Amino acid sequence: MTRLFPALTAPSRLSALPLLATLLAQPAASQVLEASSDATIRNRLCIGGECTDNPTPDFVADGFTASLEIRDFRTRIDFVDRSDANFPNTNWAIELNEPNTSIPSGGTEYFAIQDNSAFTVPFLVRGGAPTNAFFLAESGAIGLQTSLPQMNLHIVDAGTFAEAGIRLEDTTGTPYSWDLRGNDAGFYLFDVTANRLPFQVRPGAPSSSLEIASSGFVGIGTESPGAPLEVSNNDTFSYFRITAAQAAVNQSADMTFTGGPLGTGEFRYNIVDGDGPEMRLNADGDMVLDGTLTTGGPTPAGGCDAVFDAEFERLSVSDHATLMWENGHLPAVGATLPGAPINVSEKMGGILNELEHAHIYIEELHARLAFQEEQRQAQEAVNIALSEQLAALAARLEKLEVR
Repeated sequence: MTRLFPALTAPSRLSALPLLATLLAQPAASQVLEASSDATIRNRLCIGGECTDNPTPDFVADGFTASLEIRDFRTRIDFVDRSDANFPNTNWAIELNEPNTSIPSGGTEYFAIQDNSAFTVPFLVRGGAPTNAFFLAESGAIGLQTSLPQMNLHIVDAGTFAEAGIRLEDTTGTPYSWDLRGNDAGFYLFDVTANRLPFQVRPGAPSSSLEIASSGFVGIGTESPGAPLEVSNNDTFSYFRITAAQAAVNQSADMTFTGGPLGTGEFRYNIVDGDGPEMRLNADGDMVLDGTLTTGGPTPAGGCDAVFDAEFERLSVSDHATLMWENGHLPAVGATLPGAPINVSEKMGGILNELEHAHIYIEELHARLAFQEEQRQAQEAVNIALSEQLAALAARLEKLEVR
């Protein structure tokens, strides 16, 4: 290796063109430029196998040429750190464009920062990337396609996709992709893989349209939900709708809370079919149904109609009456205490059972009365016959006496 210059005194200043002329005049062996202290190269410096004796800049920006030009078929700068293992020693490189030695022709235009120790490329800019494709402001905010980022990360669509968006893609396991997108039609979450739109917010949606509190409660129309799900409107009523789009006739039902005629609150259930609510329940517990009520609640253990079974051991009328008067209630109905809640279905079942008992007792009493009536009528016929016989005997006696 040839040392080009002896040690220079500081500060040393070298003119670029004489320096290059000297370098070119030396033999092909490696040459060394060494200074004993800081050195200065004035004018422009061209480095690379394609530099000429009097290099002419290929690019002039704003009337100025570059102070340093790297000119070669493979433009690359390597940063080789010779520190030992106890200190950071990763080697880096700046490389421009795909080396023409790797492929016969063509290749990729790029500016890249390479990690030569890990054999990775953590940063790469493709040739033709637009202005402000990546902009780091003095505030630390990052702009993508904007030089005026207004938030930590500001993304602007310049017409490429017709909307600004972020893609979240999993390439391990089963590949799947999601997009967060925003445009004049709304902000939405898009399932790229399934081509579906599960969540969307339209422009102008009011504050707290959907709110999830720190408690996990969900509010619709309220920023402070007081229940796992609270629907709130700034009006005299609030409701939510349940819709089954494939239902044959009526597709929707509304659950509504309003002040009601008493002003104390009323819950309403309404099938959306053009008429009023089918059910109303007020704060006093009063319920109004516009249809029939069918329940599936409990019935007496033996069943209401068991009294008609032949093997059923039914109390006599007198025994039933005794039990009724002793307990102060009908045996099958049970006690109904003042102000106490009752099971309507169970009570109705007990009442039906007692009604069936009553009809059986009525039928039995009717049979007894019918039998007694037959006996009375038979006795009356006997009495009439005896009366006729007595009358005949009296007539005969009277005739005998006259004789």
